[in-house]
Amino acid sequence: MKLSVMLFPYQSGLVNGEWKPGELVEAFRSAGIAGVEPMLSNLVAAPELWREFIAAARAAGMAFTCYDIGVNLVGNNPDEREAALQTALSGIAYARDTLGCSTVLLAGTRPAPGMSEAEGRVIYADMLARVIDRAGDCGVTVTIEDFGVYPLFTAAGGHCLEVLRAVDRKAMRFTFDNGNFLLGGDRPMAVFDALYPYTSHVHIKDFTPREPDGKPSLTAPDGTPYKGCMIGAGDAQVRDCVARLKRLGYPGWISLEVGSGDVVPQAVEGARVVREAWEQA
Repeated sequence: MKLSVMLFPYQSGLVNGEWKPGELVEAFRSAGIAGVEPMLSNLVAAPELWREFIAAARAAGMAFTCYDIGVNLVGNNPDEREAALQTALSGIAYARDTLGCSTVLLAGTRPAPGMSEAEGRVIYADMLARVIDRAGDCGVTVTIEDFGVYPLFTAAGGHCLEVLRAVDRKAMRFTFDNGNFLLGGDRPMAVFDALYPYTSHVHIKDFTPREPDGKPSLTAPDGTPYKGCMIGAGDAQVRDCVARLKRLGYPGWISLEVGSGDVVPQAVEGARVVREAWEQA
């Protein structure tokens, strides 16, 4: 098993001086986490800080497992789509040439105002095909995920499959995010087998239901509101997903995604839970 950690939850703590880059790297390494997953928007917001972090990670022998590129490939018009395409291609080049990272995640696409979810998925698939064709055989795998921020678009397993199949490229791959399926109205294990043939990268997080508060954030289509929780303590079938990955011989990275609060202890505990589930499978 190869454990990684998504870095976006640590942005504010690094910027505010709560941890130095080398201290954070050492906390991950000590927990058995061997890879890190940076995000484009964070690197743009604090470039000097992240250059220091990247150097510290490299010195510790950590891998860069996936580069998260926030980009809306549908946008509002063709010009915005072309700009998004260039952002994706630039990110792919950065992943390959600067990070030495062989996987990118393109996340954040949504339909334009007045556009149906179905029409948005058609354009999304077309744009993903353009990204893959333009990137060519560059050594970087392009993935999308079940993006829970827009639960009616591509958070449900069926909608993800619709897009992946419409792209119709062998190079189009998937990041399986167990928690985000809940926001799309699915149990992660119910869609696992259908999406595993496309899966090249995995995110593990956890959600638990919260008291209804009228807020749309982290709310499933049936109205069930969720909140983040410690990995393994919620409804996202963490142990079942990890055990299934091991039984299938999954060779890739499992990247831990934690929420707000004490994010370093959450990563340490998440690493323990995932490792234990893997070993017991």
